[in-house]
Amino acid sequence: MGPNEPDSELDWNLAERAKQGDESAYAQLIERYQAPIHSFVFRSVGDMETARDLAQEVFVRAWFALARVRAKARFSTWLFQIAVNLCRDHAKSKATRNARNTDSFSRRQEDDRAEDREFASSMLSPDEDAGSREVIDALEAEIQALPEELRSPFVLGAVERRPYKDVAALLGLSPKAVEVRIYRARRLLAGRLSQLGLD
Repeated sequence: MGPNEPDSELDWNLAERAKQGDESAYAQLIERYQAPIHSFVFRSVGDMETARDLAQEVFVRAWFALARVRAKARFSTWLFQIAVNLCRDHAKSKATRNARNTDSFSRRQEDDRAEDREFASSMLSPDEDAGSREVIDALEAEIQALPEELRSPFVLGAVERRPYKDVAALLGLSPKAVEVRIYRARRLLAGRLSQLGLD
């Protein structure tokens, strides 16, 4: 979330109230983190409806896990760890799910195509905006096509602009490994866009 990330102490105070059954406190946490969680999940799975479902599942799982979690580091780090794990689980079972839902997925994808492009464009920061719909669409597709080991560090560090140390904590890597993987992702993306004539 970057430099304007909500204060973690306040987040954990809200989480503690939520543990005691204060649903309004948990609603405040959802309001704080819904947009960045959805953005990360969407870039990980590449489908708007799936992203909505998984983002909702993040907050459902977090709600039930609150009773077992202790305040540590940033609340957002803990929350994003749930999102990362859900996206990994989704990727592992994607082939089976696609085989079962090919027809309905195709219809949803056609209906959501314009909405997906609009969301993807709006979530790009100004300095990442490629300046044309074609380049934006191609960039989003290539991000989703990155290997998982590169995609999550790139989305969290380069797109969401989270500090490398936070990304490292989320993914169980060293900050240097995060930096290297983001560098490799940038090189791959630059090469792919160049091959497509969109550099």
